[in-house]
Amino acid sequence: MTSFDLNRLQHETSLQHVEYHETLDSTNKLAAELLPNLMPLCPAIVLATTQTAGRGRGSNSWWANSGALTFSLILNVDQLNLRPDRLPLVSLATGVAVRQCIAPLVPDGVVSIKWPNDVLLNERKVAGILTEQISVAGLPALIIGVGVNVNNSLQGAPDDVQQRATSVFDVTGGSIDLTELLISILNAIDQSINELGGRSRMLLSELNRHSVLNGRTVKLQAGETLTTGLCHGIDEGGALVLLTDVGPTSMIAGTVLEW
Repeated sequence: MTSFDLNRLQHETSLQHVEYHETLDSTNKLAAELLPNLMPLCPAIVLATTQTAGRGRGSNSWWANSGALTFSLILNVDQLNLRPDRLPLVSLATGVAVRQCIAPLVPDGVVSIKWPNDVLLNERKVAGILTEQISVAGLPALIIGVGVNVNNSLQGAPDDVQQRATSVFDVTGGSIDLTELLISILNAIDQSINELGGRSRMLLSELNRHSVLNGRTVKLQAGETLTTGLCHGIDEGGALVLLTDVGPTSMIAGTVLEW
């Protein structure tokens, strides 16, 4: 018995195929393995009720127990109305979409976006996003992995995870219909990506309005380089703009160590 209404997912979103598994180690991993079969079925999704070894950026892992929403959306880049320079913004656009869908669930909470790929609830991580670009037989694919702490509790998580992460359940004490939320998120991602191809200024405005880093002193690691500066926002290319001792510096990638 699946935890999701798969019929609703295909009828109320743009999905052409749902690859559902009760338990997976990583939805992004399986999505990459099945890519040759899934590309003709795009947009497609790999969905799991429980993910045991979710992946984050770099060598990071995503800690999630039962009740979390974990999925990977597979898109054919050729079917998107996006210039190549817009593709790096997909992760941030997904963050905007996820934030929009989580915020109404926690009316007394503050839901924000942390560059480059996190959504925060009361300044603790409630969702993570991992995008990967892979080519299959000359066709460019985009895998958008999303993990949202919804009905799961982090009370049993390791101490370091509890200090920096939370869930909708832990804040509200109530459970959410995961099918309903997933439908909302998928449709919001569609809208955000469409805006990237056209009205990207509206998306950028939304991004900066809810960016938790804006106006704060940020310490950012990019390779061997450590940069510290006052965050001046996110620019049109998706870079984090830091005002440093040498002037404005645009960081296109990196890990935020302190903020």
